[in-house]
Amino acid sequence: PNDPWIPYVITAIKATTLFFKNVHYIVQNNQIIIVDEFTGRTMPDRRWSEGLHQAVEAKENVPIRQNTETKASITYQNFFLLYPKLSGMTGTAKTAEVEFEKIYRLPVETIP
Repeated sequence: PNDPWIPYVITAIKATTLFFKNVHYIVQNNQIIIVDEFTGRTMPDRRWSEGLHQAVEAKENVPIRQNTETKASITYQNFFLLYPKLSGMTGTAKTAEVEFEKIYRLPVETIP
Protein backbone atom coordinates (compact mmCIF):
# COMPACT_ATOMS: atom_id res chain seq x y z
CA PRO A 1 0.00 0.00 0.00
CA ASN A 2 2.83 2.46 0.76
CA ASP A 3 5.08 1.45 -2.11
CA PRO A 4 7.30 4.45 -2.97
CA TRP A 5 7.42 3.36 -6.62
CA ILE A 6 3.68 3.80 -7.25
CA PRO A 7 3.83 7.56 -8.06
CA TYR A 8 6.71 6.95 -10.48
CA VAL A 9 4.84 4.18 -12.25
CA ILE A 10 1.70 6.33 -12.53
CA THR A 11 3.76 9.22 -13.92
CA ALA A 12 5.40 6.90 -16.46
CA ILE A 13 1.97 5.66 -17.55
CA LYS A 14 0.79 9.27 -17.98
CA ALA A 15 3.88 10.11 -20.04
CA THR A 16 3.38 7.16 -22.36
CA THR A 17 -0.40 7.28 -22.75
CA LEU A 18 -1.48 10.91 -22.34
CA PHE A 19 1.42 12.99 -23.70
CA PHE A 20 2.16 12.86 -27.41
CA LYS A 21 5.16 14.01 -29.43
CA ASN A 22 4.36 16.93 -31.78
CA VAL A 23 1.14 17.56 -29.85
CA HIS A 24 2.06 18.21 -26.21
CA TYR A 25 5.79 18.54 -26.78
CA ILE A 26 8.48 18.44 -29.43
CA VAL A 27 11.97 17.00 -29.33
CA GLN A 28 14.53 19.63 -30.27
CA ASN A 29 18.30 19.55 -29.75
CA ASN A 30 17.94 16.39 -27.67
CA GLN A 31 15.53 18.11 -25.26
CA ILE A 32 11.80 17.97 -24.58
CA ILE A 33 10.15 21.33 -25.33
CA ILE A 34 6.59 21.81 -24.08
CA VAL A 35 3.99 23.06 -26.57
CA ASP A 36 1.36 25.41 -25.09
CA GLU A 37 -2.01 23.70 -25.46
CA PHE A 38 -3.85 26.97 -26.16
CA THR A 39 -1.45 28.87 -28.42
CA GLY A 40 0.60 26.07 -29.97
CA ARG A 41 3.76 27.98 -29.13
CA THR A 42 6.80 26.23 -27.75
CA MET A 43 7.89 27.03 -24.21
CA PRO A 44 11.60 26.17 -24.05
CA ASP A 45 12.09 27.43 -20.48
CA ARG A 46 9.24 25.41 -18.96
CA ARG A 47 9.31 21.91 -17.48
CA TRP A 48 6.52 19.70 -16.23
CA SER A 49 6.63 18.94 -12.51
CA GLU A 50 6.45 15.85 -10.32
CA GLY A 51 8.71 13.76 -12.54
CA LEU A 52 6.53 14.03 -15.64
CA HIS A 53 9.19 15.85 -17.65
CA GLN A 54 11.77 13.20 -16.77
CA ALA A 55 9.32 10.44 -17.72
CA VAL A 56 8.77 12.04 -21.14
CA GLU A 57 12.55 12.43 -21.51
CA ALA A 58 12.96 8.70 -20.79
CA LYS A 59 10.15 7.88 -23.22
CA GLU A 60 11.89 9.84 -25.99
CA ASN A 61 15.35 8.52 -25.07
CA VAL A 62 16.89 11.95 -24.53
CA PRO A 63 19.17 12.89 -21.60
CA ILE A 64 17.17 13.07 -18.38
CA ARG A 65 17.70 16.40 -16.67
CA GLN A 66 17.23 17.15 -12.99
CA ASN A 67 13.86 18.43 -11.82
CA THR A 68 13.56 22.18 -11.31
CA GLU A 69 12.57 23.53 -7.92
CA THR A 70 10.31 26.49 -7.21
CA LYS A 71 12.03 28.75 -4.69
CA ALA A 72 9.19 31.20 -4.18
CA SER A 73 5.69 31.91 -5.42
CA ILE A 74 3.09 34.62 -5.02
CA THR A 75 -0.55 34.95 -6.00
CA TYR A 76 -1.60 37.50 -8.60
CA GLN A 77 -3.58 39.30 -5.93
CA ASN A 78 -0.59 39.71 -3.61
CA PHE A 79 1.73 40.54 -6.51
CA PHE A 80 -0.48 43.41 -7.66
CA LEU A 81 -0.74 44.72 -4.10
CA LEU A 82 3.03 45.33 -4.17
CA TYR A 83 2.45 48.25 -6.53
CA PRO A 84 1.15 51.59 -5.19
CA LYS A 85 -0.70 52.40 -8.43
CA LEU A 86 -2.63 50.10 -10.74
CA SER A 87 -4.85 50.75 -13.70
CA GLY A 88 -6.44 48.77 -16.46
CA MET A 89 -9.28 48.68 -18.92
CA THR A 90 -11.73 45.95 -19.81
CA GLY A 91 -15.30 45.56 -20.92
CA THR A 92 -16.13 43.08 -18.16
CA ALA A 93 -14.83 44.60 -14.90
CA LYS A 94 -18.25 45.69 -13.66
CA THR A 95 -19.26 42.06 -13.07
CA ALA A 96 -16.18 41.60 -10.85
CA GLU A 97 -16.48 44.96 -9.10
CA VAL A 98 -16.71 43.46 -5.60
CA GLU A 99 -13.48 41.50 -6.14
CA PHE A 100 -11.66 44.57 -7.46
CA GLU A 101 -12.70 46.59 -4.41
CA LYS A 102 -12.21 43.85 -1.80
CA ILE A 103 -8.96 42.25 -3.00
CA TYR A 104 -7.19 44.95 -4.99
CA ARG A 105 -8.72 47.98 -3.24
CA LEU A 106 -9.54 49.43 -6.66
CA PRO A 107 -12.72 51.16 -7.76
CA VAL A 108 -14.41 50.20 -11.02
CA GLU A 109 -15.50 53.10 -13.18
CA THR A 110 -17.95 52.72 -16.04
CA ILE A 111 -17.08 54.72 -19.14
CA PRO A 112 -19.97 55.03 -21.56
